[in-house]
Amino acid sequence: MPYDTVATIEARRRTVLVAVMNNREDFRRAASEGWYRIPQRRVPLRIGADYLAFYQTGAFSGDPEAQTVTYYAPTRRYRLLTRREMMPDEADHPRADDYYFRIDIGPLQRLEQPVPSASMRRITFIHTTLDRLYSAADVRDLFYQEDPFETLWHALREHRLRPLPNRIVAGEPVDITLRASGGYLGVQCRPTSSANEAPYLPLPDRWRLLHVAPSEIERDLNRCLRRIASGLISLGGSDLRRVNDQL
Repeated sequence: MPYDTVATIEARRRTVLVAVMNNREDFRRAASEGWYRIPQRRVPLRIGADYLAFYQTGAFSGDPEAQTVTYYAPTRRYRLLTRREMMPDEADHPRADDYYFRIDIGPLQRLEQPVPSASMRRITFIHTTLDRLYSAADVRDLFYQEDPFETLWHALREHRLRPLPNRIVAGEPVDITLRASGGYLGVQCRPTSSANEAPYLPLPDRWRLLHVAPSEIERDLNRCLRRIASGLISLGGSDLRRVNDQL
Protein backbone atom coordinates (compact mmCIF):
# COMPACT_ATOMS: atom_id res chain seq x y z
CA MET A 1 0.00 0.00 0.00
CA PRO A 2 1.83 3.14 -1.18
CA TYR A 3 2.15 5.99 1.29
CA ASP A 4 0.09 8.41 -0.81
CA THR A 5 -2.98 6.13 -0.73
CA VAL A 6 -3.30 6.42 3.04
CA ALA A 7 -6.11 8.95 3.11
CA THR A 8 -6.77 9.79 6.75
CA ILE A 9 -4.90 10.65 9.90
CA GLU A 10 -6.52 7.70 11.65
CA ALA A 11 -5.28 5.31 8.96
CA ARG A 12 -1.73 6.63 9.32
CA ARG A 13 -1.96 6.03 13.07
CA ARG A 14 -2.62 2.32 12.64
CA THR A 15 -0.31 0.30 14.81
CA VAL A 16 2.68 -1.72 13.68
CA LEU A 17 4.75 -4.20 15.66
CA VAL A 18 8.26 -4.47 14.26
CA ALA A 19 9.56 -7.95 15.07
CA VAL A 20 12.97 -9.50 14.61
CA MET A 21 13.39 -11.95 11.74
CA ASN A 22 16.63 -13.80 12.40
CA ASN A 23 16.45 -16.92 10.24
CA ARG A 24 15.44 -17.80 6.72
CA GLU A 25 13.06 -20.60 7.66
CA ASP A 26 10.89 -18.26 9.74
CA PHE A 27 10.88 -15.83 6.81
CA ARG A 28 9.79 -18.63 4.49
CA ARG A 29 6.90 -19.47 6.82
CA ALA A 30 5.83 -15.84 6.96
CA ALA A 31 5.97 -15.49 3.17
CA SER A 32 4.49 -18.83 2.08
CA GLU A 33 2.44 -20.05 5.05
CA GLY A 34 1.36 -16.69 6.50
CA TRP A 35 2.41 -16.87 10.14
CA TYR A 36 5.08 -15.74 12.60
CA ARG A 37 5.89 -16.97 16.11
CA ILE A 38 7.06 -15.23 19.26
CA PRO A 39 8.19 -17.25 22.30
CA GLN A 40 5.99 -16.44 25.26
CA ARG A 41 9.07 -15.99 27.44
CA ARG A 42 10.35 -13.22 25.12
CA VAL A 43 7.12 -11.50 24.23
CA PRO A 44 7.02 -7.68 24.39
CA LEU A 45 4.66 -5.84 26.70
CA ARG A 46 2.14 -5.53 23.84
CA ILE A 47 1.83 -7.83 20.82
CA GLY A 48 -1.47 -6.56 19.42
CA ALA A 49 -1.07 -4.45 16.26
CA ASP A 50 -2.77 -3.85 12.92
CA TYR A 51 0.40 -4.77 11.05
CA LEU A 52 3.50 -6.87 11.63
CA ALA A 53 6.78 -5.67 10.12
CA PHE A 54 10.10 -7.51 10.08
CA TYR A 55 13.61 -6.35 10.88
CA GLN A 56 15.86 -8.82 9.05
CA THR A 57 19.10 -9.32 10.98
CA GLY A 58 22.62 -10.13 9.83
CA ALA A 59 21.42 -13.72 9.33
CA PHE A 60 20.37 -12.44 5.88
CA SER A 61 23.90 -11.29 5.09
CA GLY A 62 24.37 -10.97 1.36
CA ASP A 63 20.75 -9.98 0.79
CA PRO A 64 19.85 -6.30 0.27
CA GLU A 65 17.21 -6.68 3.01
CA ALA A 66 19.79 -7.54 5.68
CA GLN A 67 19.61 -5.15 8.66
CA THR A 68 16.57 -3.35 7.31
CA VAL A 69 12.81 -3.30 7.80
CA THR A 70 11.61 -4.08 4.28
CA TYR A 71 8.52 -6.26 4.57
CA TYR A 72 5.26 -5.90 6.47
CA ALA A 73 1.82 -7.55 6.47
CA PRO A 74 -1.61 -7.09 8.06
CA THR A 75 -2.31 -9.22 11.10
CA ARG A 76 -5.22 -11.67 10.90
CA ARG A 77 -5.39 -13.84 14.01
CA TYR A 78 -3.55 -14.55 17.27
CA ARG A 79 -3.20 -17.85 19.08
CA LEU A 80 -1.19 -19.19 22.02
CA LEU A 81 0.15 -22.63 21.10
CA THR A 82 2.95 -24.99 22.06
CA ARG A 83 5.83 -25.37 19.66
CA ARG A 84 4.71 -28.96 19.08
CA GLU A 85 1.24 -27.79 18.03
CA MET A 86 2.69 -25.26 15.60
CA MET A 87 5.44 -27.46 14.20
CA PRO A 88 4.41 -31.11 14.54
CA ASP A 89 7.28 -32.22 12.29
CA GLU A 90 9.68 -31.14 15.06
CA ALA A 91 7.85 -32.82 17.95
CA ASP A 92 11.15 -33.96 19.53
CA HIS A 93 12.58 -30.44 19.75
CA PRO A 94 13.90 -29.55 23.27
CA ARG A 95 11.40 -26.67 23.46
CA ALA A 96 8.47 -28.62 22.01
CA ASP A 97 6.34 -27.92 25.10
CA ASP A 98 7.16 -24.21 25.29
CA TYR A 99 4.35 -21.79 24.47
CA TYR A 100 4.48 -19.34 21.57
CA PHE A 101 2.22 -16.63 20.28
CA ARG A 102 1.38 -17.52 16.70
CA ILE A 103 0.38 -14.49 14.62
CA ASP A 104 -1.38 -15.24 11.34
CA ILE A 105 -0.70 -12.58 8.73
CA GLY A 106 -1.79 -11.57 5.25
CA PRO A 107 0.51 -11.40 2.19
CA LEU A 108 3.88 -9.75 2.70
CA GLN A 109 4.15 -6.26 1.23
CA ARG A 110 7.40 -4.51 0.39
CA LEU A 111 8.02 -0.97 1.58
CA GLU A 112 8.77 1.51 -1.18
CA GLN A 113 11.48 2.91 1.07
CA PRO A 114 13.01 0.14 3.26
CA VAL A 115 14.10 1.34 6.69
CA PRO A 116 17.81 0.67 7.33
CA SER A 117 19.59 0.42 10.64
CA ALA A 118 22.70 2.55 10.29
CA SER A 119 23.97 2.03 13.83
CA MET A 120 21.55 -0.13 15.83
CA ARG A 121 22.20 -3.86 15.61
CA ARG A 122 20.65 -5.25 18.79
CA ILE A 123 16.97 -4.65 18.00
CA THR A 124 14.14 -6.47 19.72
CA PHE A 125 10.52 -5.30 19.29
CA ILE A 126 9.37 -1.83 18.31
CA HIS A 127 5.77 -0.62 18.55
CA THR A 128 5.20 2.13 16.02
CA THR A 129 2.66 3.45 13.51
CA LEU A 130 2.11 2.96 9.80
CA ASP A 131 2.94 6.61 9.27
CA ARG A 132 6.34 6.23 10.90
CA LEU A 133 7.01 3.00 9.01
CA TYR A 134 6.36 4.72 5.68
CA SER A 135 8.39 7.85 6.44
CA ALA A 136 11.34 6.63 8.58
CA ALA A 137 14.84 7.15 7.22
CA ASP A 138 16.39 4.95 9.92
CA VAL A 139 15.16 2.37 12.43
CA ARG A 140 15.68 4.94 15.19
CA ASP A 141 12.88 7.01 13.66
CA LEU A 142 10.37 4.25 14.42
CA PHE A 143 10.55 4.72 18.19
CA TYR A 144 8.01 6.75 20.14
CA GLN A 145 9.35 9.27 22.60
CA GLU A 146 6.22 8.77 24.71
CA ASP A 147 4.10 5.75 23.82
CA PRO A 148 0.44 6.33 24.85
CA PHE A 149 0.08 2.65 25.71
CA GLU A 150 2.95 2.81 28.19
CA THR A 151 1.51 6.02 29.64
CA LEU A 152 -1.76 4.20 30.37
CA TRP A 153 0.04 1.08 31.63
CA HIS A 154 2.10 3.04 34.16
CA ALA A 155 -0.93 5.09 35.24
CA LEU A 156 -2.81 1.90 36.09
CA ARG A 157 0.15 0.61 38.07
CA GLU A 158 0.40 3.91 39.91
CA HIS A 159 -3.15 3.29 41.11
CA ARG A 160 -1.94 -0.02 42.56
CA LEU A 161 -3.60 -2.21 39.98
CA ARG A 162 -1.91 -5.20 38.42
CA PRO A 163 -2.47 -4.96 34.66
CA LEU A 164 -1.78 -8.18 32.79
CA PRO A 165 -0.47 -8.00 29.20
CA ASN A 166 -1.19 -10.02 26.08
CA ARG A 167 -4.23 -12.15 26.63
CA ILE A 168 -5.87 -13.78 23.61
CA VAL A 169 -9.67 -13.52 23.76
CA ALA A 170 -11.84 -14.83 20.91
CA GLY A 171 -8.84 -14.81 18.59
CA GLU A 172 -8.00 -11.16 19.28
CA PRO A 173 -5.10 -9.79 21.33
CA VAL A 174 -6.10 -7.88 24.45
CA ASP A 175 -3.38 -5.39 25.36
CA ILE A 176 -4.29 -5.01 29.04
CA THR A 177 -6.39 -7.27 31.26
CA LEU A 178 -7.70 -6.15 34.65
CA ARG A 179 -9.34 -8.48 37.14
CA ALA A 180 -12.65 -7.50 38.74
CA SER A 181 -14.67 -9.38 41.31
CA GLY A 182 -17.20 -10.36 38.64
CA GLY A 183 -14.89 -11.07 35.71
CA TYR A 184 -12.25 -9.51 33.50
CA LEU A 185 -12.00 -6.17 31.74
CA GLY A 186 -9.91 -6.21 28.58
CA VAL A 187 -8.47 -2.95 27.25
CA GLN A 188 -7.35 -2.64 23.64
CA CYS A 189 -5.19 0.37 22.84
CA ARG A 190 -5.74 1.00 19.15
CA PRO A 191 -6.87 3.80 16.82
CA THR A 192 -10.61 4.36 16.44
CA SER A 193 -10.60 3.20 12.81
CA SER A 194 -8.94 -0.09 13.76
CA ALA A 195 -11.48 -0.74 16.51
CA ASN A 196 -14.41 0.02 14.20
CA GLU A 197 -13.14 -2.41 11.56
CA ALA A 198 -12.27 -5.24 13.96
CA PRO A 199 -14.49 -8.29 13.38
CA TYR A 200 -17.06 -8.88 16.09
CA LEU A 201 -16.49 -12.12 17.94
CA PRO A 202 -18.55 -13.30 20.92
CA LEU A 203 -16.65 -12.77 24.15
CA PRO A 204 -16.26 -15.54 26.72
CA ASP A 205 -18.36 -15.39 29.86
CA ARG A 206 -17.24 -12.85 32.47
CA TRP A 207 -15.35 -10.76 29.91
CA ARG A 208 -15.95 -7.18 28.82
CA LEU A 209 -13.86 -5.37 26.21
CA LEU A 210 -13.04 -1.65 26.14
CA HIS A 211 -11.35 0.22 23.27
CA VAL A 212 -9.14 3.18 24.18
CA ALA A 213 -7.56 5.08 21.30
CA PRO A 214 -3.95 6.32 21.71
CA SER A 215 -5.18 9.81 20.81
CA GLU A 216 -7.64 9.67 23.74
CA ILE A 217 -4.82 8.81 26.14
CA GLU A 218 -2.73 11.71 24.84
CA ARG A 219 -5.65 14.13 25.04
CA ASP A 220 -7.22 13.16 28.38
CA LEU A 221 -5.63 10.38 30.40
CA ASN A 222 -7.93 10.98 33.39
CA ARG A 223 -11.02 10.46 31.24
CA CYS A 224 -9.60 7.15 30.02
CA LEU A 225 -9.00 6.07 33.60
CA ARG A 226 -12.59 6.98 34.50
CA ARG A 227 -13.88 4.89 31.58
CA ILE A 228 -11.83 1.94 32.80
CA ALA A 229 -13.07 2.49 36.37
CA SER A 230 -16.66 2.46 35.13
CA GLY A 231 -16.04 -0.79 33.26
CA LEU A 232 -14.56 -2.43 36.34
CA ILE A 233 -17.43 -1.26 38.56
CA SER A 234 -19.90 -2.81 36.10
CA LEU A 235 -18.07 -6.11 36.67
CA GLY A 236 -18.36 -5.88 40.43
CA GLY A 237 -15.69 -3.34 41.19
CA SER A 238 -12.00 -3.35 41.98
CA ASP A 239 -9.38 -1.19 43.61
CA LEU A 240 -9.65 1.23 40.70
CA ARG A 241 -12.73 2.67 42.40
CA ARG A 242 -10.18 4.79 44.23
CA VAL A 243 -9.38 6.46 40.92
CA ASN A 244 -12.82 8.06 40.72
CA ASP A 245 -12.24 9.60 44.14
CA GLN A 246 -8.90 11.05 43.04
CA LEU A 247 -9.87 12.47 39.64
